[in-house]
Amino acid sequence: MRFKKNVVILGGGFGGLKTALELIKHAKELDIRITLIDKNNYHLFTPSLYEVAASETPRKNIAIPLKETFGNKVHVVRGEITLIDTQNKFIRTKNRTCFYYDYLIIALGSEPAYFGIHGLIQHSFPLKTLFDAIEIQRAIKNAYNKKAKSGVIDVVVGGGGFSGTELVGELITFRERLARQLYCKDDCMRLTIIQKSDRILRELNQKASRIARKRLESFGVRFCLGEQVKMVTSDLIKTDLGNSYNFDIFIWAGGVRAVSILAKCGFETNAKGQLIVNNYLQVVGHDNTFAIGDNAEFIEHKTKKHAPQIAEVAEKQGKVAGENVYRLIKRLPMKEYKLSSFGYIVPLKGHFAILQLKNIHIVGFLGWLAQQFVLLRYLLGILPICKAFKRWNKFESELKQS
Repeated sequence: MRFKKNVVILGGGFGGLKTALELIKHAKELDIRITLIDKNNYHLFTPSLYEVAASETPRKNIAIPLKETFGNKVHVVRGEITLIDTQNKFIRTKNRTCFYYDYLIIALGSEPAYFGIHGLIQHSFPLKTLFDAIEIQRAIKNAYNKKAKSGVIDVVVGGGGFSGTELVGELITFRERLARQLYCKDDCMRLTIIQKSDRILRELNQKASRIARKRLESFGVRFCLGEQVKMVTSDLIKTDLGNSYNFDIFIWAGGVRAVSILAKCGFETNAKGQLIVNNYLQVVGHDNTFAIGDNAEFIEHKTKKHAPQIAEVAEKQGKVAGENVYRLIKRLPMKEYKLSSFGYIVPLKGHFAILQLKNIHIVGFLGWLAQQFVLLRYLLGILPICKAFKRWNKFESELKQS
């Protein structure tokens, strides 16, 4: 079957998924073929990666098969992208298969940023993929089996943003569970956060940041704020203040950058490897190409504020990009992307979360309930109702058991 237009989406994350769902609405009217290329055949719910790193069972639940979302409405290709040829308008994957496009949406997500820090790549665990999370869990268990009854296990997290802080909150629960299983003391895992700024969760306001720090400190978490990792060896971290910290496991959550393939393919990128986009999310100099989420540098015209690299932004940009492809084909005026945010939710051990809505804070169990509502709402947006509730119920029950 021949189609008038080929639309290719690179990446099955939050932005790519929303773009595809928006285009599905117009597929018959436009006579388009929608192709989504990703290195995995599932959509990874990355905000819950920390749960996998410190839990026994939910790893399968945060990996949602793309088939469940799209059925046969999208041609899903599992492949690693090696070339984006904008001049001849095709994508090449690692197995040398080529996919030609009329319109392209780049939503490939991000990768860890190591900032040239000596030894960091070799001696730390990133937390960006399902494999990363499973490796962290395995490393902690191995350390417990070797050392828990005879000494203290030092787990250090580099970065006190959302990923690092939420991970430490979950590791507290993991520490309690492993202590019960292995009959060792609750404090046999020492948790430390090293953060470049003078407070954790700098994306939040001062009050929310203080609440989060106090919560974690009540469980014995140590904070090393206002210092930057400068060198890492097999068991030692050195910072710019001249301090040294021993570790058994070092987890790096200190920054991300857009995937490196973009710069390699000749796109003009910023310091974070992102593509510069206009108000319609078109890549500057490429009218038929859109970039969203972590791959796009979007700066709001009036406030000069940069779009944050969070899932909510990627979702909204994906919806706008999909609609603008439709409008381009129909020769209609395109829709501008407007930067907006519902707020931030930070889970911090058990049924406790901080919800920040501008200057309003909901803390504790009510914050946790808000988090569950947001998860359910998201699943209902990408899955049929029955499948969404089934996955949500299963996900929540497994988290309670972990």
